[in-house]
Amino acid sequence: MARTPVDVYRGLINTQLDDETVEQINSVVSRFADFVFAGEKLSIHLNRFIRLTTRLIAFIDSETMVTHDHLTMSVDLLDYLTSASKWWTVTRQEPGIVLRPPSREARGFIKSIADLHVGGTTLQRISGATDKLSRFLEEHDIESSTQVEDFCSSMLSAWALLSAFACKGQGRNVATEADFETAYDVVRILLFYVELYDFKALTVIRQLGSHTLLPKAASVNFSPGFEKKLNASVAASLEKEYGGHFIQMAKATSGAARSILTNSLRILGQLQAVKQGIKRLEEEHYDSIIIGSLELIESVGVSSDFLQDDSAAISIFKSLQPGDGVEERIQLLVRRLEGLIVDSTGNKDFLLQYARLVPRLIALILLLASRTKDSPTTPIQDADLKRGLILVYKLING
Repeated sequence: MARTPVDVYRGLINTQLDDETVEQINSVVSRFADFVFAGEKLSIHLNRFIRLTTRLIAFIDSETMVTHDHLTMSVDLLDYLTSASKWWTVTRQEPGIVLRPPSREARGFIKSIADLHVGGTTLQRISGATDKLSRFLEEHDIESSTQVEDFCSSMLSAWALLSAFACKGQGRNVATEADFETAYDVVRILLFYVELYDFKALTVIRQLGSHTLLPKAASVNFSPGFEKKLNASVAASLEKEYGGHFIQMAKATSGAARSILTNSLRILGQLQAVKQGIKRLEEEHYDSIIIGSLELIESVGVSSDFLQDDSAAISIFKSLQPGDGVEERIQLLVRRLEGLIVDSTGNKDFLLQYARLVPRLIALILLLASRTKDSPTTPIQDADLKRGLILVYKLING
């Protein structure tokens, strides 16, 4: 277990929400005030759940006062739990949040659980778990009785809501004890196992996919002269020479990883062009764009020596081996990004017109992920992908 129950419970109870955060949470849940679930207004259950998860994220972030970023991650978590499928399949052995694309509209799904029936036995299990938690907190002298009562109410709502979300998400309308068991396990995984970067990744992928710079960058063209210089570069030569290392990752990324360096330089060049008001990158722009790309990579704390040191580039190529299950995670990441970009542009044909945008983003994510791994010899894991995703957004938004 990554975090101990006593430490987490005490930390959550001691983490404070300021008046502004409370008002923001009330605003988020107010639209559900006319719906009733499990004997109380649905908005009350949601309020408690968001308070709990906002405190949790702040606690994992080593903060005693929640920030707007913590609340944003909490709301994105709620959106994920109500819009994505199969989130309940997480385990304590593999607790990472899978960045699945949405399969339903979150707000309508939340309202639909008001029609769900929670059986008496299931309610007893939730109530029994709450009483057991209360006794545990009292035995360990964790704060005042009022704070314990508030915390237990939040946990009760979390168990009830996740039972309902798991039940409804599987197409059923009667929540059973099995749904409670699922909810109980997922809450424990969230509290004790899920890392901060998992919560950050949920928010960052939304922010990246809807970023206003991406459609503008996609429309920046490269002149034949610029392309000729890039194709004759050391980066392109190394990609050709060591292409054998890319086979598995190239399959997982529809070929994006095969040109990981040059694809990354292209998207970095397009981003710079947007900020400089350039519509087409000409041959004379090449040197300044490459230097600017190195500076962008360095700006997020990643060494850019791979464009100056052949051995550093080769180590990237050798490390581009997907770990177990990573191919599927990349494909889900691609679908999520594609959906967000299409939604944000309001043009369902946007990615047909600019089909290279997402592959270039994936190449940059993999490049930054491989450059920041703890061990250069280990395969790319889900955590590496999320770290790369976070760094790409930081780079673009910087």
